Amino acid sequence: MPQMLTPVSFADPEAPAAGGGSGPLSGGVAQVINPWRWFTSVFGNQVSLFQINLGRSTAPDTEARILDEVGSYGRQLGRIGDALEVLVKEFPREGLSDHAVAALEDFSAQMREIKRVKEKQRASSR
Repeated sequence: MPQMLTPVSFADPEAPAAGGGSGPLSGGVAQVINPWRWFTSVFGNQVSLFQINLGRSTAPDTEARILDEVGSYGRQLGRIGDALEVLVKEFPREGLSDHAVAALEDFSAQMREIKRVKEKQRASSR
């Protein structure tokens, strides 16, 4: 005999319930139709059906609050990049190895590319 699956209920406990009568098939008939509410109750605020886990966090609740209240990873990295760019520009190159100078130049080139992409995006969204 095949195993029966338990039906899944997406009923909203806050939705108004209609009283049922005593006749056959006379249960409640109230139904809230809001597809976005159903979608977010099933999937959360996730827009995609895929979720990428970038690693284990020792404090996932704190990380989620930071993302919600402070800024996305991109915004955080952007601010770190901006601060590092200031330091790299001011950092004296004398006494550094060729490898170290190349690393600083690579960083500066990457920051210029990021700025170019951002400016291009801003121009196209106007």
